[in-house]
Amino acid sequence: MIKSVKKPFRIVSFSLVIMLCLCLICPIALARGSYYIDSYSVSMSAGSNGNVTAWFQILGVDTMDQIGAVTVTIYENGSLVKTYSSTTTSGMMAYNTFFYGSSITYPGTIGKTYYAYVTFQAGRNGDWDNRLMQTNTVTACK
Repeated sequence: MIKSVKKPFRIVSFSLVIMLCLCLICPIALARGSYYIDSYSVSMSAGSNGNVTAWFQILGVDTMDQIGAVTVTIYENGSLVKTYSSTTTSGMMAYNTFFYGSSITYPGTIGKTYYAYVTFQAGRNGDWDNRLMQTNTVTACK
């Protein structure tokens, strides 16, 4: 009778070990999630005279044909106030490099709160990938 209990126990134990290993491996495999973008980050800071600045940087997995921010959208007290686009604003996109960082400064109003959404893009050979990230919130100061 002991032999008949050990075999199902071994099968269940082996299955649980396999499932645990898969749970540990899957998040690592999904961490990158892009063929072109290795990592990216954003930050918002308050300067003087109400100016607020959205900082961004992006790292490609290799040299990209283009890499940077496609859009930077600024919100004031939770409402959209300005969208900067790489097609109309210089300094948002770089070419033939693996890393790019820059900033966009918005002339805010002292005492109001600001945050931004940055849409990143990196690509090569006619294909690309986008990622969206929100900055922290800051209050414009004197």
